[in-house]
Amino acid sequence: MSSKRLLLGVAILIAAQVLLNNIASSLLTETMGLIAARSVVIALLAAFAGGLVARKGIVIPALTVWLALWAVTVYFLYAIAAPVDPNPLPMIAQHNWVAFIGSGFATVVGAMLGQAIATKRATQATAT
Repeated sequence: MSSKRLLLGVAILIAAQVLLNNIASSLLTETMGLIAARSVVIALLAAFAGGLVARKGIVIPALTVWLALWAVTVYFLYAIAAPVDPNPLPMIAQHNWVAFIGSGFATVVGAMLGQAIATKRATQATAT
């Protein structure tokens, strides 16, 4: 049962990430500061949702999803910037470090918070 919950939690995390990102893209303007804040909030909420479903063991899978999403993002940014700049990675890092670090921290916090609340609710349900 635990592995099924974990897989479902990861699926919920990914679905929430995509859904929240699409909603935010359609509702909010795209400024550099807002993109970083949006990335942090979406990571927190998606990891929280995954943690609620999984109940335990979601932190490492959540970080894996976060890292995979950032790897794809950096790859595409590199592919866009490479024809103009022969070494675009420092520029990519300079413009995205706040979102990268903030969303990583938010992923850990969201996953741990979701796990803690789900575990507490499950414990209270069995106690009554």
